[in-house]
Amino acid sequence: MRVAVISDTHGNLYALDAVLADIDATGPFDEVIMAGDFAFGGPFPAECVERIRERGYRAVRGNTDEFIVEVATDGARPAGATEAQRHGPAQIEIDRWVVERLTAEQVEYLAGLPLSLTVPDERGEALTVVHATPWSSHDVLSPDAPEEAVARVLDAAGTAAVGYGHIHVQYQRRLDGRLIAAVGTVGLPFDGDQRAGYAVFTSGPDGWSVEFRRVAYDVDAAIEATLRSGVPNAEGVAAILRTARPANR
Repeated sequence: MRVAVISDTHGNLYALDAVLADIDATGPFDEVIMAGDFAFGGPFPAECVERIRERGYRAVRGNTDEFIVEVATDGARPAGATEAQRHGPAQIEIDRWVVERLTAEQVEYLAGLPLSLTVPDERGEALTVVHATPWSSHDVLSPDAPEEAVARVLDAAGTAAVGYGHIHVQYQRRLDGRLIAAVGTVGLPFDGDQRAGYAVFTSGPDGWSVEFRRVAYDVDAAIEATLRSGVPNAEGVAAILRTARPANR
């Protein structure tokens, strides 16, 4: 069984289209799953949501998807974030910009996404896909997290493998025979590599394994589109695209 997991498009349609072309070229896959954070930050929020919907891929919700839904519903559907995890005024301004560009149907689609999805293989050993953790789309599991934190995620999932997004880097670890892997980001890398990233999980006789893929795309065009779009903090997003590093580094 082969499962492609993409995540964190963040409104970067140039990167998403490049990844989808790579998926088409390297398939077939038993399933393709989107692990959340569709729209926040980039110039093409509605288009990124629609690409996933029109292909019929299953998806889970990300933390920024929850904030977008909260803003779109005037708080009627609040994000499941702690006070420390909540968006500040500058980020809420971006949320509002995104909401103005999504249709009501797209907002409802994001609101209805689950927190996790499970894909069983032929042997009944499943892969769980989440945005961040099985209990929250906001919590952070870093590559150097202690074993206790990794075990908590794996135990909560209750499956042989877990794939997640959220942290915008790629890595894998094994603990007690179980696999956990961060799939990276399609639209906003933080690891110094401008290319879009995703992951392919394969189930074989020895269990689940993961391959990380990187796909080149027209970063300059994405930067230009961002700067022209009117999205708040366009310069900051463009700087991340240019350096492939988070704004605070």
